Amino acid sequence: MTGRLHPYLPELSIRDYNTYLRYSRGVSYQLYLDYGLFSYGILPHKGSGALALLADSLAGRQATCRTVRMPGSLARMPVMCQTRGIALAAQIEVLMSWHRLQDRRNEELPFRQRVQRMAQKVMLIRAYRKAALEEPALERIFCQQKAQAAAQQQLRGQNYAVASEPMSNVYGALFSVLAPDDPVQRKNMRYIGSCIGKAFYLLDKADRHDQDRKEDRYNVFLANGLSREAAQENARRQAIAAINDLSRVYTLMDIKLNRTLLDNIMILGLRDVVDPLEHGAWDLKWELPSS
Repeated sequence: MTGRLHPYLPELSIRDYNTYLRYSRGVSYQLYLDYGLFSYGILPHKGSGALALLADSLAGRQATCRTVRMPGSLARMPVMCQTRGIALAAQIEVLMSWHRLQDRRNEELPFRQRVQRMAQKVMLIRAYRKAALEEPALERIFCQQKAQAAAQQQLRGQNYAVASEPMSNVYGALFSVLAPDDPVQRKNMRYIGSCIGKAFYLLDKADRHDQDRKEDRYNVFLANGLSREAAQENARRQAIAAINDLSRVYTLMDIKLNRTLLDNIMILGLRDVVDPLEHGAWDLKWELPSS
């Protein structure tokens, strides 16, 4: 889900693009250093660069740029490294990926996907245990919200706010961890994360409308008797409202570094995910430097 946290390219400067790219590579490289080659190979690590960037920029931590050889490649690339934000983003990526693997029951998957998921679990379990020991509070939140989501699966409620609450709580906790030790900053970041979690949950459920109906899985839009088209429009409308709410709180944040890049991600990028500002803009092959 963090893959949706990306910049809006048409309004991004080349300098900010390079900073974002180096942070993304930095999280990938940190996954390799802390959790091994298997974790680096199977985890998507898309969007985690934005989390690392947000954590370091709020705390005013200046990252060090180094040129390293990325795993599985002979090319040497510049990456950001040696920051708390990058290490934290790598931990979050491991925990989220592990719990994402637990979302689907084995009997719901085709045989090939079942085998693939079992292999991913075997390769990821050591990294997950290490990350859970490093961030036990975050792991407890994941487990609590997973239990709450399972209870909602049984109740099959129709309230959108209640249905999205587990995901909102998880993202709220994730974003509060990224904030420095300031009660106001943590409170604001928790609210921002909650809004993002609600928007992402509704968008995901709208996208999975037909699949959940076939598999008889709980979907809040199915519980309300909405068609796929109506569900997508409803999700888009509620997600826009959530993104607008978080934008107002985000403007109050004391961001010490990379303000223009984070403005692009948190305002334009998130809005583009919910309601594309320019059709197909993210899919274009932009001729931007990769250094």
